[in-house]
Amino acid sequence: MNRSMIRYLLAKLLLIEAALLIVPIIVALIYGEPLKIFLSIGATMAILLVLGGIGSYFKPKDLHIYAKEGVLIVALCWILWSFFGALPFVFSGQIPDVIDAFFEISSGFTTTGATILNDVGVLSHSLLFWRSFTHLIGGMGVLVFALAIMDNAKNGHLEVMKAEVPGPVFGKVVSKLKSTAQILYIIYLALFAIFALLYFLAGMPLFDSLVIAMGTAGTGGFTVYNDGIAHYNSSLITYLVSFGVLAFGVNFNLYYYLLIRKFKACFEDEELKGYLWIVFLSTALIAFNVFHLYQGFAKSMEISFFQVANVITTTGFGYGDTVKWPLFSQVILLLLMCIGGSAGSTAGGFKVIRGIIISRIAKNQILSTLSPNRVLTLHINGAVIDKDTQHKVLKYLAVYILIILALIFIVSLDNNNFMTVVSGVVSCFNNIGPMIGTTDNFSIFSPFSKLLLSFAMIGGRLEIYPILLLFLPKTWSRR
Repeated sequence: MNRSMIRYLLAKLLLIEAALLIVPIIVALIYGEPLKIFLSIGATMAILLVLGGIGSYFKPKDLHIYAKEGVLIVALCWILWSFFGALPFVFSGQIPDVIDAFFEISSGFTTTGATILNDVGVLSHSLLFWRSFTHLIGGMGVLVFALAIMDNAKNGHLEVMKAEVPGPVFGKVVSKLKSTAQILYIIYLALFAIFALLYFLAGMPLFDSLVIAMGTAGTGGFTVYNDGIAHYNSSLITYLVSFGVLAFGVNFNLYYYLLIRKFKACFEDEELKGYLWIVFLSTALIAFNVFHLYQGFAKSMEISFFQVANVITTTGFGYGDTVKWPLFSQVILLLLMCIGGSAGSTAGGFKVIRGIIISRIAKNQILSTLSPNRVLTLHINGAVIDKDTQHKVLKYLAVYILIILALIFIVSLDNNNFMTVVSGVVSCFNNIGPMIGTTDNFSIFSPFSKLLLSFAMIGGRLEIYPILLLFLPKTWSRR
């Protein structure tokens, strides 16, 4: 194991986080906030600069990163960024409890949007902005962001990027890995800017439009007000947010194909088709099921579409009270929580492409039972999905289910409401945010459960393995 390279890269990443904290300082200056806010952010920056400076002072002789190092760097980076990113809240006293602050900012970086705050009004503009800014940073991936601006190691950072980018198969859009990261981030930031402008033109204040656009881009869900998107009382804004989060739930490689005019590769993508069909059918079923709760079909459709878009993309912007919805609609939302968005998007969840692969594995299994001698292959977008990839998807499903069951079992010691526990675990592990069937937030859980759910958010964002491997003694062996 190349421990020197792990130390060196983590130190560099801490320096990047210190630089990012300049953003909330600028916001604090704009709003003329108290000295305590500047000191709390400044103290965090100082800690990061000292640790990052010491760690990166000596450059390793061996700059190679292998699979093991890549996994460890990704897992440790997300934990460290979440911990240090939480310190301004603790130092300022706005979220005085360390575990609560760690939960809140883990939720930010993993674009979960779950919160322990009963009133977001306690946060200053600068820390409210930092809280949502973590959505923008974490949306495409902390390490993808770093890779886009850092110098490459001799072997690139392929193992790091493979460990962080969601989906069963990692694909570069161009031959150079750094160029891939830069292209993806340019597309990502361009879409963010477009939706920030659209929200502003639709009537949001500038500050609000930036915060909501960051939540949209990262499919996170942090808002400016306690009542979320409902605060604006605008159907136009509701639909803009719905289409916005759906746009960020699409594989970003497809946007690159659009830019280079490979329209067929984009619009004939099977995952995209499946994603859109799930949204359409779920919206229609829920709209008819909750029709009696709203004044007219138009309102029923607006809120149903908003909830479906926010849940399948694991965004979690609040609008309406799903507690009053029929169980049928709540179950659909719970299933959408697990499905999630597309691979290579900012959305969390199991991913639509894995669902397609598993359904076709099941179909082939049935056909092979009927015709044992028949040779069956599995194709996605015209390409053969080999047996190794199929087995990886099935293994991931098994681990995914086992971890969710284990988390439910542990967290159930803390709360007696079955729907609250299940939706809370599924929400955190799939990076969604709000719980289904309750108006409570995560402040109702004990410190241990909140810490466990924080790691569940990070584990879900990194698709399980990096966090699991972090706690295996064999991972840290020198062999």
